[in-house]
Amino acid sequence: MQTAQKSPFSTYPELSRLMEAGEPVCVTFETGHESGYKVNSKVECRVEREIGNEIEIEKGIEGKNEDIVVDTGDKRSPEKSHFLFCELVQKARMGEAFLISGQSCSPGDYILGFSEKSPATYYLSSGRYKDSQAAENAALSLPRLKKRFCYIRIEPLSLNKGSFDVLILFLKPEKAMRIIQASAYSEGKRAVLDTMGAASVCGDCTVLAYRQGMGLSFGCKGSRKHSGYEDSEVPLGLSFEKAAEIEVTTSKLPKTRE
Repeated sequence: MQTAQKSPFSTYPELSRLMEAGEPVCVTFETGHESGYKVNSKVECRVEREIGNEIEIEKGIEGKNEDIVVDTGDKRSPEKSHFLFCELVQKARMGEAFLISGQSCSPGDYILGFSEKSPATYYLSSGRYKDSQAAENAALSLPRLKKRFCYIRIEPLSLNKGSFDVLILFLKPEKAMRIIQASAYSEGKRAVLDTMGAASVCGDCTVLAYRQGMGLSFGCKGSRKHSGYEDSEVPLGLSFEKAAEIEVTTSKLPKTRE
């Protein structure tokens, strides 16, 4: 008799139970081989190295401020999505899956490494900041991804095969509190959270979470306006390693209300 395989969704039951609607979302930065696409030596992958506020691009990518186009010779090859990254994450929360080589938010492209164009001018025109200097400071403070990749896979946890870079959850404040408490369980250290009401899902919950282990955001105008998560929810991202740690320690915490 063949033994039934354990669902990847059951690997994180404690984290999954914290969400009241939908599933946690897995974000994976793929080199191309993991996706099942054949990638030749001419494929245009990104190599990001932070040099001050500049990003050095791997030799083979021509020009600046352009979307990545991955030429695999396969018409099914991932393309730039017409949706925003935060919209794709929200769709994945409800069961859809995506493999993309770009998305449609200019700050998101800058943060995720699909573009070198600073969103400072966009930020100024949006009225979010007092003047051009404040908008420039905001743009310079955005986290940017430092990782070699070709595609981004966005999928619900139940479709993930056991490996991802970041896990994104949408939580009520009490549930987010439990993740913060679980993070402090082993060593009693305070969580240091970094956010500014901009680039929430792409920056705070994806890039910062990947870099620092955890990223909590109160959202941003773009993600709350376009992706539609509830006003009562906050997005939170965990790196692969941090998600495994939190999954174990969450079950050890006393309940909020006995």
